[in-house]
Amino acid sequence: APPVFARCAIEDPLLARAIDVAHRDAEQDGDDAEASLMTAMRYLVRCHADRGRNSEQVEASGAPHRFAFYADTIEHDLTAPLDLRQLAALAGVTRFQVIRDVKRITGLTPGAYLRNRRLRHAAHLIRQGAATAEAAAAAGFADQSHLSRTFKRIHGITPATFQRAHRSH
Repeated sequence: APPVFARCAIEDPLLARAIDVAHRDAEQDGDDAEASLMTAMRYLVRCHADRGRNSEQVEASGAPHRFAFYADTIEHDLTAPLDLRQLAALAGVTRFQVIRDVKRITGLTPGAYLRNRRLRHAAHLIRQGAATAEAAAAAGFADQSHLSRTFKRIHGITPATFQRAHRSH
């Protein structure tokens, strides 16, 4: 059976590095581009595919439909605190079901999913030229320091370093 990817977000530095190498090889139109991509894809499937689950089971559970609703609600206002009771009430399920749905689809807890979305939004704003403090406020972080700590923990660099790197491109 084909591999199933139950999570839409994968945090794996080795995979990210392998995909980066494949991308760089493709940009240089080198002979290694296809091999690099195949190496990255092999790693992705071997380390992150869930061969023990059936995609029909995930679909039949209703989790993808409910998750789309949760994701839209969260995306609508990334600055709002996570309210499991509200998400559960709006979807007609329990708070525990919200947690199971998010975990089943993304592999993350609802809190980690929200943090990931906020971090991605902040990175997008920084790439667009926003100041770190502006990006932190717009993405729902408590302050610039909170964004910087989270950004560095996940990406391995500070938002300022990230911004400088994107200015040079």
